[in-house]
Amino acid sequence: MRSVFNQPEAVVLASKHLIDGTGNLRWIYRELAPTTSQDSGWLLFADNDTAQWNENSENFMPLVIETALAIEPSLINVLDLPYGTDLMLDKRVNVKGWWDPKTHTPVWLSDGTVTPNIEIVAGDVMENDSK
Repeated sequence: MRSVFNQPEAVVLASKHLIDGTGNLRWIYRELAPTTSQDSGWLLFADNDTAQWNENSENFMPLVIETALAIEPSLINVLDLPYGTDLMLDKRVNVKGWWDPKTHTPVWLSDGTVTPNIEIVAGDVMENDSK
């Protein structure tokens, strides 16, 4: 798997609530099988998205990585995590970061106490078992 930051015009699919400013980023999921080389596999969901909203593909639009980072800069720390990754953003004081909702464990925290167990080597994403 190559780093999404080395793919020309890499995109995420984002809820239109994020685009129009009516919602805040809350949850991201990386699909197992992106359909095009530009597709990073990431879906970005807002805090006010509902199950009914999410079922309608018209409620999502592709965004280049740079635009997604403008919405939430901390995405830079997690966008290269493996396919199947499911994370929630917690912006409370003293806990800001990305959390695994199944295990309730942090994957990345803004204070630097937790960092993802990946590194980029020659443009490829490698898991680092030492962390």
